[in-house]
Amino acid sequence: MPSVRRFSLGIIDLRGEDRVRFLHGMVSNDIEKLAAGQGCHAAMLTTKGKLLADFVVLAEPERLRVLLDVSLLDKICAHLEKHIIMDDVEVEAAATPAVGVYGDDAAATIGVAELPNYHFAGNAVRTPELGVPGYWILGGADIAGTPMDDAEFEERRIEAGTPRYGVDMGEDRLPIEAGINDAVSFEKGCYLGQEVIARATNLGHINRRLVGLVLDGDAPADAGAKLSSASKPDAGWITSSARSRRLGKTVALGYVHRTLWAPGTKLTVADGRTATVAALPFAR
Repeated sequence: MPSVRRFSLGIIDLRGEDRVRFLHGMVSNDIEKLAAGQGCHAAMLTTKGKLLADFVVLAEPERLRVLLDVSLLDKICAHLEKHIIMDDVEVEAAATPAVGVYGDDAAATIGVAELPNYHFAGNAVRTPELGVPGYWILGGADIAGTPMDDAEFEERRIEAGTPRYGVDMGEDRLPIEAGINDAVSFEKGCYLGQEVIARATNLGHINRRLVGLVLDGDAPADAGAKLSSASKPDAGWITSSARSRRLGKTVALGYVHRTLWAPGTKLTVADGRTATVAALPFAR
């Protein structure tokens, strides 16, 4: 039986003849290559390459749909509208109920064929945020399954190594620092923030990136807790943490300096315990 989580989702619909060209130039992934029924993870950046939001884009025959955290709906809708000048693009935004269905039997439970990540059939969208087969049902539905509350969702999200906007990444981070490389096309042409991403990629140099951490003890660490080492007192910081019942240990996500992000590296948390850098997702 799958796990089922109910939540609110923001949806921005873009219509008009210029919608594909317009959104392609606004986001970090390749929107022009999407056929109807396909989707992708994408990010919207500042001119300095920093994250305004990440979201899922769906391609339908007559519109593009942007699915995002409902708290970002007004911000991103306003950002899009600000950049529409002479473009034939209409923007509509609304919040909608949604149901997340997760587990190996998720597709069978909701009655769809298995789909690639971010592709969709009807109102069911394949999503990978918990590291297992998952689907968002737009508009909500009555799905038989084990209820999942927000605390369990966060625990499983951290286990999967999936950063959350506003928690593990924000307007002070590049997408490649946050590890959401699947939201970036490294071949496409100009988009807002592209020059910064291209420069950092070509140089192969970012100072910090999001990593997994295994912590001593049973208690999760506080968000923002500092990390240090003998060689670097300002080694990084923790962004989110949970006690993983599945793994039987305390895990966290956090940013660590490039000299210290190799798996197995030992760091010290501000509360005195040890944090060991781990590859993401955390091993099952």
